[in-house]
Amino acid sequence: MDRRVVVTMLVMMAFFMAVSYLYPLIFPPPAKAPGAGPGLSGPSGEAASREIPAEPAPSAAPGASAAPAADAEGGAPAPPEVVWTSPPADILVDTPEYLAVFTEDGARLKSFKLKKYMSWKMDSEDPDVFQELVNIPPGRGLDDDLPLRLLVANGGARLNFSHFRFGADKTSVLVSEGGSASLTFSGADSSGLMVKRVFTFRAGSYLLEQRVLLENRGGAPVKGSVGMELLGFPFSKRENRYNVVAARLDNGFLTESVDDAEDELKDLGELRQASFLGYMDQYFLSAFLFPEGAAAALVPEDDPRTLALAAREARGTTGVRLEAFRTLDLAPGASASYAFDLYYGPKDQKALDLAGHELSRTIDLGWFAFLAKPLAWLLRSFYGFVGNYGVAIILVTILIKIVLWPLTAKSYRSMKQMQKLQPLMKDLREKYKGDPQGMNREMLHLYKTFKVSPLGGCLPMILQIPFFIAFYRVLDYALELRGAPFALWIYDLSSPDRLFHFDFSIPFVAQPTGIPVLTLLMGATMIWQQKMTPVMGDPMQAKIMMMLPLIFIVALLNMPAGLVLYWLVNNILSIVQQKLINRPEK
Repeated sequence: MDRRVVVTMLVMMAFFMAVSYLYPLIFPPPAKAPGAGPGLSGPSGEAASREIPAEPAPSAAPGASAAPAADAEGGAPAPPEVVWTSPPADILVDTPEYLAVFTEDGARLKSFKLKKYMSWKMDSEDPDVFQELVNIPPGRGLDDDLPLRLLVANGGARLNFSHFRFGADKTSVLVSEGGSASLTFSGADSSGLMVKRVFTFRAGSYLLEQRVLLENRGGAPVKGSVGMELLGFPFSKRENRYNVVAARLDNGFLTESVDDAEDELKDLGELRQASFLGYMDQYFLSAFLFPEGAAAALVPEDDPRTLALAAREARGTTGVRLEAFRTLDLAPGASASYAFDLYYGPKDQKALDLAGHELSRTIDLGWFAFLAKPLAWLLRSFYGFVGNYGVAIILVTILIKIVLWPLTAKSYRSMKQMQKLQPLMKDLREKYKGDPQGMNREMLHLYKTFKVSPLGGCLPMILQIPFFIAFYRVLDYALELRGAPFALWIYDLSSPDRLFHFDFSIPFVAQPTGIPVLTLLMGATMIWQQKMTPVMGDPMQAKIMMMLPLIFIVALLNMPAGLVLYWLVNNILSIVQQKLINRPEK
């Protein structure tokens, strides 16, 4: 839940609390009875290797022919490059955490599947399909929509490496538990610029270490920039509000929608350092990682700065193209190495901490993170005992209710006392109708005599809001709930609650459509609570308060089932507590 949603809910709750508790003080009711970045390492994993020329020749080789290449992004035409007649090979990288497929066509990433996370059911009917992080929108080809495209600018010309044929030194890479391995792509363009891209993969990590090695074997200097493009499309067909561009820049954490990211980055101006720039949703992240303390400047790619960052929309899609550039200045015979490390993986706390670069900031627990973190620990601890996250949510909700019991009890008792004073307050208003100061003086005396505060019912409820929001954030971002079943029809606590799946659409209900049973039960318990709560206003106030359950039903229709379960259980516990407090007095 982002800040705008939190603020909206707080304002909404504050409004209805104000109506409930302050309305009677202004409009009296009718009279009632009182009782109412590390360095590279050599390969150590198992891999199938093949020999490639140590120094790929810029001229045509057997099976290849020379042809001019046009710049797909516009600008000056690129120098002629080698075009191979044989199709580019795919290289499979198999680690305990993921299956990645690279292609010799541009040394780009063709697929990245997470072995420990299954695809969401709406994305695939096959429950055994691994979660894919390289998704190409329907109707678009692989030509320009694969991530990790190399970007090189030499003066005013932008060299086109989109479909540059790189030779891979292995046909496949296998990384066993505790091991690591590397994969090298090599090539050269017709101007004599030698290019090597060396990827290192380590078991137990989602970090992809990448070094780009350039050597100028031509007769003219190469001066401009070298960069990488990280293309991000939604990781799922599921409609959600979590698809954003995220970055750790200077001392701040930036999250912006795809539509606003480009302008936001431009508006930031000069930066002293950058840690990462990426694309993420609720549970997964793909990001550039920059060396610790790296100087950064958000400038055009042809400006000779240490690091330049850019974000722009992928035309005709909901995706984004993230670019990171480094200064390129190679005299004839000179060489240079550039680090372009990457993270492709889940927003898991341990995995993010292991990768470093402050990636853990992408798990945003909001303003009340100091409460959310221990609640998340409790949730995992209860799961360790019961083995069901739905039951764990219920247990944590009960524990929160026990801790907040005194505050809630104080609020209910204060409301009950205020209800008893309504007839006396009405008499005072009639008596001092023309004397506001006298009426206020007598009201204060009445509160003091009966030891009642007009804010006694509202203030304790407000003090509980941080706990509610903190646990709400935990459930909203808990990766553990993804695909976690509860009982009966609830097979995924991170998905909206749906009994049956209909082929037709329902207003306000996101796909898949069905009966939101938990949400309707939650609304029913809110109505029950309102019936139990003493009415301190006239019928108009009661009608206004009856809108509250409807608003919450609509707000929670498309929220994860785990969140709705928490709210439902909390309402049931509040009803039990209210019944105990409202028992007839002896």
